[in-house]
Amino acid sequence: MVLLCGVSEIASAAAPERSNVQSQLEDLQSVEKPDADTRQRIADLKETLTVLDDFSEATSNLRSLKAEIKSAPADLVEVQAELSRLPQEYTALDEKTLDGESVDALDKRMTAILDELQALQDKLADTNRRLIDAQSLPERSRSTLADAQQQVQRLETQLSSNDDQELSGTGRDLLEARLALADTRGELSHAELNSSSQLRALAQVRKTFYSRHIETLEKDLQQIQNLVNDKRRNQSEKTIADATSGENAALADNPIFKQVLNRNRELSSQLLAITDRVNAVIRDGLEVRTQLDRVTQVERTMSEQIEAIKGSVLLARILREQQSRLPKVDVRQDLKEEIADLRLRQFELNKVREQLTDIPHYLKSQVLSESAALERPGGNSDNAEVSDELRQALIRQLDARKELVDKLDKEYDSLLARAIDLQLNQQQLLEVSGRLRQTIEEQLFWVANGKPLDLDWLMRSPEMLSEELKPTVWRAVMAGLSKGFQLTDMWFGLPGLLLLIFITWKRSRIRARLADLHAQIGRLKQDTQLHTPRAILLNVLLAIPGALALALVGGVLSLGEGIMLWALGQALLKLSLAWGIFGIFRRLLVKDGVAERHFQWPATYVAELRRQLWWIGCALLPVILVTNIISEADLNLLERPLGLLILFGGLVAMSVYLSRLILAHVPFFGLKLFRLILGLALAMVPVALGVLICLGYEYTALRLSGRFITTLYLFGAWILVEATVIRGLAVAARRLAYRRAIARRRAQVQDGAEGSAEVVEEPPLDMEQVNSQSLRLSKLILVISFLFIFYVVWADLLNVLSYLDSVVVWDIAASVEGDPATPISLADLIAAMVTLGVAVMMARNLPGLLEVSILSRLELKQGSSYAITSLLSYVIMATGFVMTLGSMGVSWDKLQWLVAALGVGLGFGLQEIFANFISGLIILFERPVRIGDTITVGNLHGTINRIRIRATTVTDFDRKEIIIPNKVFVTDQLINWSLSDNVTRVVLNFGVAHGSDLDLAHRLLLQAAQENKRVLKDPEPLVFCLTYNKDNFGFELRIYVNDLTDRLYATDEINRLIDARFREHGIKVAFQQMDVWLHRQDGTERLVEQRDMMPQMQRPASGSPESSEHLEGGALIARRKPTNDALAGREDAGLRESTPDAQDGDGGGGDAGGR
Repeated sequence: MVLLCGVSEIASAAAPERSNVQSQLEDLQSVEKPDADTRQRIADLKETLTVLDDFSEATSNLRSLKAEIKSAPADLVEVQAELSRLPQEYTALDEKTLDGESVDALDKRMTAILDELQALQDKLADTNRRLIDAQSLPERSRSTLADAQQQVQRLETQLSSNDDQELSGTGRDLLEARLALADTRGELSHAELNSSSQLRALAQVRKTFYSRHIETLEKDLQQIQNLVNDKRRNQSEKTIADATSGENAALADNPIFKQVLNRNRELSSQLLAITDRVNAVIRDGLEVRTQLDRVTQVERTMSEQIEAIKGSVLLARILREQQSRLPKVDVRQDLKEEIADLRLRQFELNKVREQLTDIPHYLKSQVLSESAALERPGGNSDNAEVSDELRQALIRQLDARKELVDKLDKEYDSLLARAIDLQLNQQQLLEVSGRLRQTIEEQLFWVANGKPLDLDWLMRSPEMLSEELKPTVWRAVMAGLSKGFQLTDMWFGLPGLLLLIFITWKRSRIRARLADLHAQIGRLKQDTQLHTPRAILLNVLLAIPGALALALVGGVLSLGEGIMLWALGQALLKLSLAWGIFGIFRRLLVKDGVAERHFQWPATYVAELRRQLWWIGCALLPVILVTNIISEADLNLLERPLGLLILFGGLVAMSVYLSRLILAHVPFFGLKLFRLILGLALAMVPVALGVLICLGYEYTALRLSGRFITTLYLFGAWILVEATVIRGLAVAARRLAYRRAIARRRAQVQDGAEGSAEVVEEPPLDMEQVNSQSLRLSKLILVISFLFIFYVVWADLLNVLSYLDSVVVWDIAASVEGDPATPISLADLIAAMVTLGVAVMMARNLPGLLEVSILSRLELKQGSSYAITSLLSYVIMATGFVMTLGSMGVSWDKLQWLVAALGVGLGFGLQEIFANFISGLIILFERPVRIGDTITVGNLHGTINRIRIRATTVTDFDRKEIIIPNKVFVTDQLINWSLSDNVTRVVLNFGVAHGSDLDLAHRLLLQAAQENKRVLKDPEPLVFCLTYNKDNFGFELRIYVNDLTDRLYATDEINRLIDARFREHGIKVAFQQMDVWLHRQDGTERLVEQRDMMPQMQRPASGSPESSEHLEGGALIARRKPTNDALAGREDAGLRESTPDAQDGDGGGGDAGGR
C-alpha cells in the first residue's frame, strides 16, 4: 500500500518530443570533427531515443489495459451469456441436412470449422498465457512499483539538484525521458495490480468457453468427416457399379474388362484410405499445434515468473503445476518414412496420370497389349479381336480411372503437406517442451518447494498426523483392488510366474551344481575362468525368487485403477529390485561361498559384510517405499509426519550401517585414507538428504535419493566385477606358470639333461601374483566402463547444473576500456576444479596406460618410454592448468603479466630451481642418461632410478637412494657406462718375480682369459708385459665383458684361475720384501725376516751362533750378522719396501698384483 500511494502521488512527467530529439541528433551527427562534448551529447540523444521507444510502448500498453479494464464487465457478461448458450451435452448436427449437401459443400464446411478451430486455439493459448501471468502478477507488480518509485525519486533529485549550467540540454532530456518512462511503468503496474482479480475471472470464463466450444467443433468436424468419407465411398462404389451395370453387365466376365475394373476399385479404395489418413493427420496437426502454442506461451512467461518470484515457495508450486501439464510428446518415428513413401507413390501416380492423357493410345499400348501377352505368352496382341462394345466400355472405365487418379493426386498433395507440417510441429514441440521441462526441473531442483520444518510445523503435526491416519487412502487402494483386473492385462506376468515355478522346481539341482563348482576351485586341471561367472549366475537364480514374486505383485497393482494403487505398485517394483540385488550379494557372501572360495576373502570379513548388508537392506526398505509412493502419487511429504518420520529413520539407519560397512574393510585390508574418507562421505549422503527435506527441498531430496540408491547398486556391481576379473587373471597366470614348467621339463628331457628331470608341481592360486600390467589395464577399463554407466544414471540431473551459471561469484574487469566485465559464476569455479582434478588424474594414469597398452609392445628402450610418459604428464598438467585458469576467467592477456613477473623471479631467487627444471627437460629430450643407466658422477657410482622435473634419483651399489639435481648431469662431468654400448674393458695387473718364465706367464694369462665364458671373443683379450721393476715384471691383462654386472664376476674368476695356474707351473709372484736389523748394546746385530711358513723348512740347532729365532705362527726369524761390520752396527735398522704396480680395473675388484 505504501508503494501504491507513493506512485500515485508522482506527478506526470513531460517527456521530450521525439521529433525534437531526432532533429538535434541529425544536426550533431552532421559535424565533421566532433569534440568530446559533442560525442557525449550524441550518445545522450541516442539513449534518449531508445528510452522514448520504451516509453511509447509502455504508454500503448497502459492505454490498452485501461480499455480492457473498462470493457471487462461487459465482456464478462457477454462471455457468460455465450457460455450459457452452449448445450450442456453435445448435440449432433442434423444428418438429413448434411446428407442433402454435396461432397464439395461438406469440404467447405470442414474447412470453415478448421479455420474456426485454429482461431479458437489461438485465443485459448492467449487466455492460458494471461492466466499464467496472473499467478505471479502480485509479486512482479510490487517489484516493478518499488523500482519505479526508487528510480523516480533518484531522477527527480538529479533534476532538482543540477541547474542549467551543470546539466546540458541533452542530459536533461535523457533524465526527463527516463522519468516519464518510470512514471508510466509504475502506473501500468498499479493498474495491473488493481485489475488482476477482475481480469483473471474474465480469463477463466473465457478459457471455459473456448475449451467447450473447441470440444463441440471437434465433434462436429468428426461427424462431417465421417459423412464425407461415406459419401466418397458411395460415389466410388456407384461409379464402379455403373460401369458394370446395364449394357456392360455382359462384359463382367471378360478378363480384360475385369482387370481394368479391379484396378479402378483398388484406386477407389486407395482414395478412401488416403482421405481418412488426411483427416487423421489434420486432427493430429491441430492437437500438436495446440500443444505447441500452449508450451510456447508458457516458455515466454516462464522467465518473467522466475525473475519475479525467484526462490519462493510460490514459484515451486507454479513450476510443479506447469510440469504436470506439460504434454507427453509422442513423436511418430514412422512419419519420415511415410512422407518418403507418399512422394514415391505420387511419383508413380503422376506417371499413370501422364499415360491417361491419351486414353485411346493408353488402351492400345498398355491395356490390350498386357492382356494379350497374358493370354498368349510370347505372341503379339491382336487388337482387331476386341469388339467395339468392349472398347467403349474400357474407355469409360479409363475415364473413371483418370478422374480417380486426379482426385488421388490431389489427396496425396494434401496429405503430404499436412504430414510435413505435422512433422515440423512435432519436432518444434519436442524442442520447446524439452527446453521448458529442463528449465522447470532446473528451477525445482534448486528452489525450496516447501517451508522448512520449524516450530509452526511441529504445532501443526498432530493435526496433519490425524489427517494422514484417516482410512481414505487405503479405501482408495481397496476400491481399486475391488474393481478387479482384466485378464488380458495380466499376461505380462506369465513369463515371470513360469520362471519362478521353474527356479523353485530346480532349486536342489542348482545347489548341487553350485557345490560342484565350489569343489573344483583351486584344482589346476578343473578350475577355469568361467567357474566364477557360472557360480554367480547360479547364486542369482537362488536369490531372485522372492524378488520375482514381489515384482509380480507390484506389476499387478500397477494395472489397477487409482493413483495410489499405481504408486504402491511402482514402489513394490523398486523394492523388488533392491530385494533381488541385496539377496544376490548376501548369497555370494555365505560361508564357503563365492567370496571365500573364489575371491579368497577372509571368512570373518565375509561374515561381517553379510551382517551389515542385512541391516542396510532393512534400512533401505522404508526409504524406497516412502520416496516412491510420494513421487508417483505427487503427494506433499512435509504434510505427512508419519511418512516423514519413517523416512528419516531409514535415512539415519542407512548412514550408520553404511559407515560400519566401510569401516569393516580396515582391519582386514589396512587403512587407505583417501578411500576411507570417500566411503564415509558416501555414507553421510542419506543424512544430507534428510537435512534437505528439513530445509524444504523435498523435490531435490527425492530426486537424489533414487539416484543414490542406484549408485549403491553400481558400486556393488563394480566390486563384484573387479573381483571376478582379478580371479580370472590369477587363474590365467597360474595356468601359464604350469605350462611354462611343463615346457621346461620337456626341454630337459629332449636335451638329455643329466640327473633327474625337474619335478613339476602345481603352482598355488595366488591373487597377489597377478601381472601388474594386466591388472592395471583391466582396472582402467572397468573404471571407464562404470564411469560411463554412472554418467548415464546421473545424466538427466547434470542438466540442472546450468542453474549455477546464474550464480555470479565475482566479476573480472575487461582489459580493454569500455568492454563489459566478465562474470565468473559458481559453475565456472566447479568446472575449473573438475578440470584440474581430471588433469591430475590423467597425468597420473594416462601415461601408465600408454606405457602398458602401446609403448610396452614397441621395441623401445626403458629410457625412451619413460621420457615419453614423463613429457606426456607435463603436457597434460600444463594444459589442465591453462584450462583451469581459462575457466576462472584468467585469459592469456591477463596471464602474460604473471608470466613476466615469474620470469623476473626466476632470474633472481628461483634461478637454481629453474636451471634444474630446464636441465630436466634437456635430459628428457637429449637423453644423456636414461632409466637403468649406470653412471659415475664425481665419487658417486649408481644406477638411474627416476628422472623428475627437478632432480634425478640414483640408487648406489649399497642400495641407497641419492637425490641429485638435474643441473649436475648437464654442467658437470658425467660417465655413463651404458649410454650407447654395455661392453666395457677390465684391466687386470699381475707382478711376476725375477727369474720366472715370461713366455709361460704370458701364455697362461691369455689362456685364462680365453677360457672364461664372460670374456668376449671380439674384442679379443690382450696380454702385455709393460713394466720392468726392481721387484717384478708387470703384466697387464685386458679383457672385455658384455655387461657391467660381469666385471666383478670375471675379475674374481680370472684371479682365482691364474693363481692356480701359476702354482701349478711354478711361477712365483713377486711380493714386497723388508729387512729389519736389530742392534744390541753389546754390538751384536740380527736381521729380522718375515716369510711364509714352509713345511719343508728346517730349523738350525738351538744355541748355535748361526741359529735363527722364529715365532710359531708369526714366522719371525732372527739371524745374527757378523760383528766385524761396524758400519751396520752404528746405523738404524733399514726399511726396504716394494710396492706392486697393481690397480683395480673396475673399482671393485681385488689386487691381482704382488703380495
